[in-house]
Amino acid sequence: MKTKLFVFLLIVFFAILLPYSIKAQEFHVTTSTNVLMLGEVGFDGTNYLFGFSEDTNNVVSAQFISNIGALVGQKISLGYSGGAPLVEFDGTNYLLLWSAPKQVFNPDKPTGDTIFGQFLSTSGALVGNRFVVAINASISSPKGGCLDYNNGVYMVIFKQNDINYALTISPSGVISTPIQLSSITSGDNAMAFDGTNYLVAWWSHGIGSYEFEQDIYGQFISSTGSLVGGTFIIDDDDTHSDNPLSIAYDGNKYMVTYHVGSVNNNAWSLFSRFVSTSGIVDNRICLRDSTYNPSFAYTSFDGTNYLVTWADSAFSMQSIIKGRYYTPNGTPLDNNIFTIFSTLNGDVPMYAGNFFTNNKFLVVTFRIDPSNFIFGDIYGAFVPSSASILDPIGLASDNCLVYPNPAIDYLDISLLNNKKIKLINLYDVFGKRLISQSFNQENLRIDISKLSSGMYFVELTNGINKGIKKIVIKK
Repeated sequence: MKTKLFVFLLIVFFAILLPYSIKAQEFHVTTSTNVLMLGEVGFDGTNYLFGFSEDTNNVVSAQFISNIGALVGQKISLGYSGGAPLVEFDGTNYLLLWSAPKQVFNPDKPTGDTIFGQFLSTSGALVGNRFVVAINASISSPKGGCLDYNNGVYMVIFKQNDINYALTISPSGVISTPIQLSSITSGDNAMAFDGTNYLVAWWSHGIGSYEFEQDIYGQFISSTGSLVGGTFIIDDDDTHSDNPLSIAYDGNKYMVTYHVGSVNNNAWSLFSRFVSTSGIVDNRICLRDSTYNPSFAYTSFDGTNYLVTWADSAFSMQSIIKGRYYTPNGTPLDNNIFTIFSTLNGDVPMYAGNFFTNNKFLVVTFRIDPSNFIFGDIYGAFVPSSASILDPIGLASDNCLVYPNPAIDYLDISLLNNKKIKLINLYDVFGKRLISQSFNQENLRIDISKLSSGMYFVELTNGINKGIKKIVIKK
């Protein structure tokens, strides 16, 4: 009996650690160590395209990566200097946008940059020539999604004299007349699309003042580039909020994720607010408190839940990239805050972005050499969707589904590939078996209505292989 209990607890131990094993799935994007800045990533249905700038000349570059994380072709140099590019795909070609000559990731930089664009084919060939998008203008942080493609045109958000503007670019390179979003000064921007309009959000520092209160504002614009309603406040208090923002849309409302500084020290806390498509702002939700000094959060939605990634103790030797799933009402999906990237070969991960496509999240990071804090490398990791985080750790190649999760009164369980479930055991976190039922069928439902809220483990066998899945019951 003790041996069986030990074996079970060992299985449970590895099942609990399963989300933390995400960092083992990472892959190398760049093969040199002279990357200056990571830009955005696009996806064309087959491969991912990473944009970045490198070496002391700030060369704008790109690299294709397959959907399993392998290098595809050689690194692409666009032949120009500038900041790390924004990247988006229109169904035929990619569009890369960058500011030159300055670096992108710097909201405090002066005006005077030129924003350039370049189309790129899915084979990596330049399509047409580089063209000017805007002069005396700049793109803010590449993490905010300030280049997007919907309804036949690209939407671009940029800044002139610390004021936000928007314009559209057609796939043939026709640029619309820019529109001013508001008279409120802007730091870093973020943007997301709800199927009809975009929500653009930014933090405002007051003209020429980065040391005082910063508030977060929002403005809706249509997919054709016209204002929808007026500017409104998303977050307003007497503390700083001057790190980059992130926005995702879940089919009903936007999740705006941002940072707030402590009044008495330089520590940050990570918050979100939900914003409706009509501009109604919900209360703050604290995602990570100042104990961990989190920053540089990214948010994306997988059709069921959100994934939020961030850096604890960013820009320090203790920097580590964390992630957590959240439901559409802002509650954690489970108790796991998992590590995605940590220090590797002495290089420290500074920040990480994520987006959902091809039924999984792609999380990317930029690891910096702490000896100079200038050059680094780009890494990626595929993180499963929230619906598949409970993949079996056994059962060979069988595809096992256990849902819903979180559950309330019942669990539906299925084995695909014509396999049949022979036995199900359900245990609590202490290894106590609460349910044991024998079957001989592919699909079944078990009653869990008498179980209280908490974490449990479902052990399955098809008569040959075993596997275990973690579930959460919420009453």
